[in-house]
Amino acid sequence: MTDTSAYTDVVFGLFWLLGYRFSPRIADIGGARYWRMDPTADYGPLNGIARHRLHPPLIKDNWDDMLRLAGSLKLGVVQALSIMRTLQIGDRPTKLAQAVAELGRIDKTIHCLTYLDDEAKRRRILTQLNHGEDRHKLARALFMANAASSVSAIAKAKKISWVPWASS
Repeated sequence: MTDTSAYTDVVFGLFWLLGYRFSPRIADIGGARYWRMDPTADYGPLNGIARHRLHPPLIKDNWDDMLRLAGSLKLGVVQALSIMRTLQIGDRPTKLAQAVAELGRIDKTIHCLTYLDDEAKRRRILTQLNHGEDRHKLARALFMANAASSVSAIAKAKKISWVPWASS
């Protein structure tokens, strides 16, 4: 998936199919696309931003394959990275990828709207993001400490003047 937005839509869709809630902090939420099911429905104050139309028949036509895909992921038959590669063939996503992305757009639209409306949700997402960043900092620090320890051990080993296999 080359397009970041389409890639994110697929991730939202896969998470939803697996029964999880994908809750990222979206950096450019002002530029996010908001989707609508019915072009004639009145969405009130959202009419101006919900300009993009969903295609429910695409989801309906691929529903069985989407459930098989989710089952394969859930049972560990296939890895997520393999799925993401398989869904994209060349520069064109498969019909299944388009359907998963279409489903993801529904959840992504709901996520973005609640993210904008709910300050507590924004704080929870930011807290999770900070926890993840702290974990990465710790992992880097431990890696660097282990690397320094290894270099120190090698330096000590080189200072040993007697080695058993060199004795005559």
